[in-house]
Amino acid sequence: MPTFREIDITGDAHERGVSHGEQLRSEISEARVFYRDIFNLPDDVVLGQAAHFQPVIAAFNPDYADEINGIAEGSGQDPLWILALNARTEILALNKLTTPNECTSICFPGPPILGQTWDWGQPLEAICAVMRISRPDGHVIRMLTEPGIIGKIGMNNAGLGVCLNILTLGSRLNGVPIHVMLRAILDCQSTDEATAIIERAPLGKSSNVMVADRTGNCFDREFAGDETLTPDAIGGNLVHTNHYLGKEINAPDDPLFFNSHARLNRATERVSQTTEHTARGMMDILSDRSHDEFPIYRPYVPDDILQNLGTVASIVMDFGAQELHISKGNEPDAKFKSYTVKFSS
Repeated sequence: MPTFREIDITGDAHERGVSHGEQLRSEISEARVFYRDIFNLPDDVVLGQAAHFQPVIAAFNPDYADEINGIAEGSGQDPLWILALNARTEILALNKLTTPNECTSICFPGPPILGQTWDWGQPLEAICAVMRISRPDGHVIRMLTEPGIIGKIGMNNAGLGVCLNILTLGSRLNGVPIHVMLRAILDCQSTDEATAIIERAPLGKSSNVMVADRTGNCFDREFAGDETLTPDAIGGNLVHTNHYLGKEINAPDDPLFFNSHARLNRATERVSQTTEHTARGMMDILSDRSHDEFPIYRPYVPDDILQNLGTVASIVMDFGAQELHISKGNEPDAKFKSYTVKFSS
């Protein structure tokens, strides 16, 4: 069964970064090449844009700046390139290199089942890792992430998890990068704390986060530049793809969003039809290939920006069972590997 590499990192912020960088040294180098090709800009332009985020991240949480510097040290990379990886979504948006043909996220309410497909560039399937982060205070995060990036999709031992959908809103370069915000959410103890973190640094992103915790609380929050939006639940469930739902920003008759609307409609249909609000039921929906042109579970296809775009991974979080399930790639017979995330009392 194909699975992602697993690594453990511990210690203070700098030590965690160094360990991350050392263990994923070659993968970080490959990620840099991948994004350098996609950015298609001179290095000095990319690094100049990345430098903008140094004081932004340090002001938001100095530990994250220390961890990023540690990753650079451990991997032997320029710290600005590690910043560029962590701000890759914002740099892509600034340079009008975003694609709305990505992920599908769903949350069944309490005890929550939270899950998504992560759709992105094919080369990342070989180099991403399932990371276990242990802080000195006992807080533990288990997440799937890209090499060099400090936060992504996963859950923690407080019983909180987060999913991500990239949205499209135009070009800007400000605010805390979304992948740093994902890490901040995973460092939270509850959805209330996650909401407070989001409200402390809401500006500049064009993304959606879907957050749930073990108490049964869950919410969807869209970042839309200078505001945040809260989409309504659909039949008691949360469903999101890659267009704004809080208000009409990405018109349904815009061909750029046909894919996103088709996946939202199919996922909503499947969710409304299922009575099995379980991890297995979520896996079944995320594996749906019934739409010929725009399936939820996507084989790799040519893409103008990412070269080959498809489902890199599927992630399901079962808060009742305290388990995280991850499958690699998009083969029809791909299996989920299960990881125990034991909740603290």
